[in-house]
Amino acid sequence: MAATKKARQPAELEMIGGKSKRQRIWEVIRAQRDGLTCYALSRRSGVDDCTTKTYMQALERGGFIEQSNETVRIGDEKQYRLIKDNGLEAPRLTKDGQPVTQGRSQEQMWRTMRILGSDFNYQELAGLASTSEVTVSPAAARDYLKHLAHAGYVTVVAKGKGRGAGGVPNRYRFNLGRYTGPRPPMVQRTKSIYDPNVGKVVWQEEVSDDDL
Repeated sequence: MAATKKARQPAELEMIGGKSKRQRIWEVIRAQRDGLTCYALSRRSGVDDCTTKTYMQALERGGFIEQSNETVRIGDEKQYRLIKDNGLEAPRLTKDGQPVTQGRSQEQMWRTMRILGSDFNYQELAGLASTSEVTVSPAAARDYLKHLAHAGYVTVVAKGKGRGAGGVPNRYRFNLGRYTGPRPPMVQRTKSIYDPNVGKVVWQEEVSDDDL
């Protein structure tokens, strides 16, 4: 029988103190910078050996770290050094070391909403948050705004009317008092919102009697 793929846990279960496993590994790498081994990184970051090794491989393939001990005897661990420091945020990479684009649209929308001084609708937000590297679709902007409104990050300042081509969409304004940090709140498959800046679920959809 083929092995079933393990379902990914919600972000609140994968993160500690609002930090993902990769973020904790990256912070140890930046603090030590040289003489890095998978075993030591795993112990210092509190992340399991398998995840640590996989992320180290991605960082090496992406050009962020390189092997520093030229010869490795049997029983010795490879040592690495940091050669490309891109700042506080851990590089988001695939196993091949390529940049991950998933989730970038929410990062761009979160940043754009904060700097906008006026209200906006989902179509305007999608256009303003899009870049040459990552395009934010109107559908993604509409869904993200709907969820952020539930948690109070944005406020509906003008209710829309109708739907489709002739409809007028809701207009929103970012609630500066709800800005918790640079990382965008994450919409979970569990119909909840997890804010990595504060390390907790800030909104959960109520369960109706029909769901019981």
